[in-house]
Amino acid sequence: MPKDVDVIKEKIDVVDFLKSYLTLTPTGKNFKALCPFHQEKTPSFFVSPERKMWHCFGCGLGGDVIKFAMLYEHIEFPEALKFLAEKAGLQIQTLNPSEQREFGILYDVNEAAVKFYRENLLRNQNVLAYLTDRGLKPETMEEFRVGYAPGGDELVRFLVKNRYTVNDAIRAGLAQKNARGLVKDKFYQRIVFPIANQVGKTVAFTGRVVPGAPEANLRDVPKYLNSPETIIFNKSKVLYGFDKSKQAIGETKTVVIVEGQMDLLMAWQSGIKNIVAVSGTGLTEEHLLRLRRFADTVVVSFDKDDAGIKALERSLDYFHNFDFHVKVIDLGKFKDPADACKENPDFMKTAISWAKPALSYLMGIYFGASYQEGDIPARKRILRHILSKIDTVKSAVEKGMWLNECSKLSGIGENDLREEMGNLSVEEIKDSSAAFVSDGNRIDREEELGRKLVAIALTNKAFLDMVKNEQEFLPEKFRKIIGGEMNADDSAILELEASYLSNSLDEKTIKKEFNDLLRKLKILSISETKSSLKKALREAEDSDDEKSVSELLTRFSDESKKLNDLKK
Repeated sequence: MPKDVDVIKEKIDVVDFLKSYLTLTPTGKNFKALCPFHQEKTPSFFVSPERKMWHCFGCGLGGDVIKFAMLYEHIEFPEALKFLAEKAGLQIQTLNPSEQREFGILYDVNEAAVKFYRENLLRNQNVLAYLTDRGLKPETMEEFRVGYAPGGDELVRFLVKNRYTVNDAIRAGLAQKNARGLVKDKFYQRIVFPIANQVGKTVAFTGRVVPGAPEANLRDVPKYLNSPETIIFNKSKVLYGFDKSKQAIGETKTVVIVEGQMDLLMAWQSGIKNIVAVSGTGLTEEHLLRLRRFADTVVVSFDKDDAGIKALERSLDYFHNFDFHVKVIDLGKFKDPADACKENPDFMKTAISWAKPALSYLMGIYFGASYQEGDIPARKRILRHILSKIDTVKSAVEKGMWLNECSKLSGIGENDLREEMGNLSVEEIKDSSAAFVSDGNRIDREEELGRKLVAIALTNKAFLDMVKNEQEFLPEKFRKIIGGEMNADDSAILELEASYLSNSLDEKTIKKEFNDLLRKLKILSISETKSSLKKALREAEDSDDEKSVSELLTRFSDESKKLNDLKK
């Protein structure tokens, strides 16, 4: 809908629109306000009328008027366009009627499918008995509209009978053509869980194989099957159960995250209402940005084995990037929340109330006998590992609390720990920043430092000149930016951030921050160079190339001296 989007953005003045929601204060050519998407006392929400955009430097959200309407009003893209068209005084017909139908028909088809699946479940006593045996109550199945897909082409024929087309069913992800070109239902002999967007409209489904069904015995058939992405379903944006749980999440400021639909449903009927489930994908930035508006605390459960601890550590780094406080549930003898709730409906409530802060949980593991009985190198490795986790904590206050806790458990002074944390190598920093988001995204420390440094440089010509002189340490993206090769999006964000920094910090603090960022960038860059030289040195030694070994040793020594000077 590029034409409709452009018309709406051109017609609606971003400042006038946002003034109906926020108190905007002029700051130079931009405006600032308290962010409506997270709690704050000092404005970090900035608006650029020239660029027709907004960005919050506290929670990281940003975009145009359409994105704001989607986030603030809890609506999806097509609803946001209609909402803004009315605000702008545009006739709803301004939006292409065929495009409106393209979105609307998919919601209608999914709703019809929900009714079809529900009716089939209520007629199938074997599947009902299985779900009841798993612990699900009829009222829970009704509330979440759990259904059953018989398969074949029964759903397609039902939809056609109700005046939908075969193409509508295919576009909704409810049907597909097989190898012979015949249209068949997507879900075959599966228990079906409808997935709703945050305003409660069904956008997709997850189908679970029924134990004992013929398909369950096939080796290449997945236990769970999810709808494909469509124009109304983006798996990186939708969390199962969020439409029902968002109010409780907002009231408690805490969200419990589980892995599957059964875990959520069993916990829900046990009285846990501030809960969501990840379905068909890992957690993404979109998920966490959405949750961060409602909550500041995340509660998760992980296995106690080495793989579980590693998974917890990876997720911890990612949650910290969104300024979540993370707690860990101990499930005791139970393998998952669903089993726990089936045996004892009160168990999960108790486990959640007793959940330990994740860093406290990890310190309890690492500062055990292996630390107490270890030699100095072993203790240093453990301390550096824990410090790399503490370093990902976004809040300075919380970071200080964990350094204090680490000091008590390790017997090392806080100042020494803080200095050691500042000297973590690039390998340790990168290891601690591996995100568990499914599409492979990760927190890039070097890029984050480069962006902040360039943003500060834009507030002061002297800083900009210094950065240009030291640009060899900048990531390539930011070397291009200070060289004038800045695209519109990067330019807008950096200009707003420069405005934010000028308003938030005094001159002395900005100078200190600038020097600290530049020092950290140099440490990262030189550490990376040392790592490359070390690898090259090993290869040269293996090849008995004495000349190369000598040259590489000299360069390695030079880089080590630079690094030591920076760390003093």
